[in-house]
Amino acid sequence: MVAPWDRRTSGDRARIAGEKLRTWLPEVAAASRFWAEWFRVHDVDVASIEEVEDLTRLPTAREAEVVHAGGPGGPDLVLRPSEDQVKARASGDVLRSIAERIRSAGAEGKRRALLEEYKPIHLQRTGRDGLLTLAYSRSDLDRLHLAGARAAAVLGLSEDDYVVSAVPASPTLAFWGTYHLALGASLLALHPRGSGEPADTVSESFGQVPATAVAVPVAEAISLAAAMIEHGVDLSTVRTLLLLGPPPQADQRARIEEAWLAAGTARGLRVLALWGPSGARALWAECSADNGLHTYPDLEFVEVIDPSSGRPAREDGDLTLTNVGWHGTVLVRYQTGAYVSGVTDAACPGCGRTVPRVSGEVIEGAWEPAITTEDGVFRADLRGAAVVLGVEPGITAWRTEVRPPKGRRKTDQVLVEAAPPLDETVSAALEERLEAAVGVPVTLAGADAAAVQRNAQTAGSVFADLR
Repeated sequence: MVAPWDRRTSGDRARIAGEKLRTWLPEVAAASRFWAEWFRVHDVDVASIEEVEDLTRLPTAREAEVVHAGGPGGPDLVLRPSEDQVKARASGDVLRSIAERIRSAGAEGKRRALLEEYKPIHLQRTGRDGLLTLAYSRSDLDRLHLAGARAAAVLGLSEDDYVVSAVPASPTLAFWGTYHLALGASLLALHPRGSGEPADTVSESFGQVPATAVAVPVAEAISLAAAMIEHGVDLSTVRTLLLLGPPPQADQRARIEEAWLAAGTARGLRVLALWGPSGARALWAECSADNGLHTYPDLEFVEVIDPSSGRPAREDGDLTLTNVGWHGTVLVRYQTGAYVSGVTDAACPGCGRTVPRVSGEVIEGAWEPAITTEDGVFRADLRGAAVVLGVEPGITAWRTEVRPPKGRRKTDQVLVEAAPPLDETVSAALEERLEAAVGVPVTLAGADAAAVQRNAQTAGSVFADLR
């Protein structure tokens, strides 16, 4: 008998993950135009990827490399299998579902089954500036629904809870993940806040239901509590506050809790985070304030990699995702750009669940600052410098620093300092490659390794790599 999704041993998780990878990854390679070319260019044999540990053989991908794959919306990231490809590559569960539909409705049943499994019917925006589009098939929405029920269980919510959501209506995971959380767990929920409306527009909703839980973007949590006091809202039945966004640090969480207790919520208020990084297909949840976000290892594989080298990190680094089993847009070893201080497989001390947990500090877009240039404001990806310099012959040390406007310079400056100094021709060519990889103008400066090391320690470098 297979244990529940959140109580499996590491061995069972690895076995189930391997089974999924062995069917899903070849399906991706065959049916997604982008990934077919990506694997070809990087000389990857996906048939050799049989276990989760084998994923490290695959190259990682950043937002800049996938955001417009095939045009606006990234259509080439989407799985578009032919019927023959489905027969050859689809998982046993998908094939059995299609066979059942054929038995009950013949050719029309098969047509409907293929549409529901693969045809995109729902779009969401993600990425640092909402430029990356994720497509969901009908079956993907079932997975989102399932993940919502799981998140509610982790949060300790049940069908007896009533939710008022102050998450604004938008094509984002924050909104739709909250919506499907309520559906998946059979919670009575109101989602009254329209796009562009202030958060306090939800105040009237508390007169309609005896809310036991409130969902709010973490950045608006304190101001919404103040607005509830101003509007005289009765919050006495509220015992759970869901913060949409990266888990806040302890001092910020304490301030949020204090603000809502002052607004009249029940004593013993639980303040819990609900978040998914760029590229995630479902929201992860906390069971308590100190035990991290609980992930779904059968729906998304999580890794932490060194953003400088691209190699697996021992502790903190760039949170990296593989959306295993999904059939709309798929992302394979996608570097989310979120800094995390670690992912642990240890059983949760709070609830006993045995799923991987994103623990400690989380910073969205840690290596993707908005840079002001002469042509406007653009999102840089400073990991691009690491990609270029990591393979540049002769470079022994380097660092990257973002300098704000100063003196006559009215724009930000992305400075890359490398050792040893290069001759003018080589330096000019390297600077061009750096600009292409980072996405904004770059100033390349030469220095000796000792100076690079000194500056890395004192100048607030974003990256430093000393070989």
